[in-house]
Amino acid sequence: MKKKEIQEKIETFIRSCFNLRADDPDFSHVCDLFENGYVDSFGIVKLISYLEKEFKVSLDEEYLYDERFLTIDGQSDIVIELMDLRYAESQR
Repeated sequence: MKKKEIQEKIETFIRSCFNLRADDPDFSHVCDLFENGYVDSFGIVKLISYLEKEFKVSLDEEYLYDERFLTIDGQSDIVIELMDLRYAESQR
């Protein structure tokens, strides 16, 4: 799965789950989702659950504290990294 496709899936989930306007000028793949109020402390549980189920990855605590987790762009990087690790482990 390509990064762009992962980004689009995450964006679609966030927009629908958190009722974001389609024309929100501040929302992007690189904005801080938490600092800008798009995802709150309750929403993070939904987001984690979505990422794990949709992409079949397990987000250990280290990834939740990773700066990359703050943005859609960063989350897609984490997902790709975890998918690559899962693939590498399956080849052993």
